[in-house]
Amino acid sequence: NYFFRLSKYQREMEALFAERPDFVMPEARRNEVVGWVEKGLKDFSISRGAVDWGIDFPRDDSQTVYVWFDALFGYVSALLGMPGAPASTSASAAIGSGWPADVHIIGKDILRFHAVYWPAMLMSADMPLPQRVFGHGFLTKDGLKMGKSLGNVLEPTALVDQYGSDAVRYYFLKEINFGQDGDFEEERFVNIVNANLANDIGNCLNRTLTLLKKNCA
Repeated sequence: NYFFRLSKYQREMEALFAERPDFVMPEARRNEVVGWVEKGLKDFSISRGAVDWGIDFPRDDSQTVYVWFDALFGYVSALLGMPGAPASTSASAAIGSGWPADVHIIGKDILRFHAVYWPAMLMSADMPLPQRVFGHGFLTKDGLKMGKSLGNVLEPTALVDQYGSDAVRYYFLKEINFGQDGDFEEERFVNIVNANLANDIGNCLNRTLTLLKKNCA
């Protein structure tokens, strides 16, 4: 297999987190990433020899490119040839055409790829890093991870159609802190929306409008 020399960028990665403490957010995710870096970066394989499918490795037909190594560069290559930009196969052509990204919003389970491997890969290519990487938590449903096999996937369009966008926005903004894990339970959702929006805020608004009509009309 072929390897990427991640260990070569040990000092650069340490400096990155020292100079840009908000590079990875929220703080809990940042601490996790800094811990990985402080333990010492190790080279990782960027090719596979026992996989038939995938992109052939340059100059070695017996190897295919490791899917994550290829996928990460997709952030840059996807910007090449964008409308209004000259056609190019050079990664540097993406600079100023959408790269560097202001923020990568990614799941916490793929944090190591985006906050350790990806920055070092960009350093190797002499490319600017994204301004920030934000690792969000998981959204579960009724306490269970959502999946096709369980048939418990939360359909946002259907939820909005049934309850309205304001109710859905209110619940997720109030009940789930951005970056942390959260759970959706429809009965709890309905109770919170009724108690807070329909009763508390709704009654307050109704009384306010009544007073305005009475005293300011």
